[in-house]
Amino acid sequence: MTEPLQRRAIADGVWFSCIHDPKFYHNSISVTLITPLTEGKNSAAVLAAYLLRMGSRRCRDMTELECRLADLYGAVLDTDVSRHGENQLLTFSITGADDRFALEGESISRGCAELLGEILLEPRVENGAFPEEAFRLEQQYLVDTIEAEINDKRSYAAQRCTAEMGRGYRFALPRYGTVQEALSVTPHSAYERYRELLRTARIEIFFSGCGSPAYAEETFRNLFAGVERALLSSALQPLPLRAEQPTEWCEQMPMSQSKLVLGFRTGLPQGRRARTAARVMTALLGGSTGSRLFTNVREKLGCCYYCGARINLLTGILMIECGLEEANREKLQKAILAEIADLAAGNISPQELSHIKLAFQSSLASIGDSLARTEGWYLSGLLQGDAITPEQDREEIASITAKEVAAAAAALTLDTVFFLQATGKGDGCDEEG
Repeated sequence: MTEPLQRRAIADGVWFSCIHDPKFYHNSISVTLITPLTEGKNSAAVLAAYLLRMGSRRCRDMTELECRLADLYGAVLDTDVSRHGENQLLTFSITGADDRFALEGESISRGCAELLGEILLEPRVENGAFPEEAFRLEQQYLVDTIEAEINDKRSYAAQRCTAEMGRGYRFALPRYGTVQEALSVTPHSAYERYRELLRTARIEIFFSGCGSPAYAEETFRNLFAGVERALLSSALQPLPLRAEQPTEWCEQMPMSQSKLVLGFRTGLPQGRRARTAARVMTALLGGSTGSRLFTNVREKLGCCYYCGARINLLTGILMIECGLEEANREKLQKAILAEIADLAAGNISPQELSHIKLAFQSSLASIGDSLARTEGWYLSGLLQGDAITPEQDREEIASITAKEVAAAAAALTLDTVFFLQATGKGDGCDEEG
């Protein structure tokens, strides 16, 4: 990318951002509705998002929608549901060729913006509810998606550890809701949740690519001028800084490889530089093939199939995930804690710190290769309250010292140990290494 983010308000709680990069031949427009995860409402929001992607008042079915997309030179429409800290994110996006490739001089970007706005603000509705048949199909799809989450044993173990660490906190709520919650939603309640989100959600709109954002900004400014807004005010929940006493949880499952997850409180580092140091510490501990956990614990000790660390700065949790034989559990846990203690003591060589920083440089340099990754980078920054460019982040990472990394490691306290015990041969989906 060649220019930093340009962002401005176009309605109450609605922001329009543009990222110009001339190396692309296409443009992307995305609209993200950001709302606090709320027990009893998450499934309804997901179903609303799924149903919006099925068409609009003027595109009565998928065939008509596909024709509209074809007329826009094969534009691609997408919907995504994700979680970011305490928030549920519903993202609607459309990607199309730049206007200069239009055969008859029409504006492809205007057409894309109008279609996306139509899908978001003019859904198919029957008697004050989403269409029954489409709703039942999407409801079953959602139930199947939730039930299938247990099939990914690594992800399931991490989710269970997060749930135990986050009891009573919004960030631990499932992004799709539960099966029971999904089954309780009706076409009418899903539509009412959609209307509530339009009124209350924070909305971030991005235009990124090689073209001019003028048409898209004008379209959404006009559209949201007619939307009644009452932005929801939701204060962040105060989160624990440290763990008092580790708790252990164990579940059994028919599979061949056990899973161990260690959940640590990070002390919620304050300030951008402290958060950056925590990221570098996490990478050095277990974020790459050059990390301590991979090199010393997996390769040298050979007591696990995989062992990696990841940090969530919004929830203040660092999680270490491992695949192992049950007989190695005690040895593995001691080795992990020993590596953290060694980092906290400041035993960090210039070579390994340099190696990890180079890994960051490579990853950050590739963000601009994708419009979706670029938008994701800035949206994440906006949600953390500090949207810097990848170049600025790269410079700050390069300046992080071993002392700062050691301080981040020293702030870790073990909160939760979750063990998913293998009881026999499963379907093979759990085997990693």
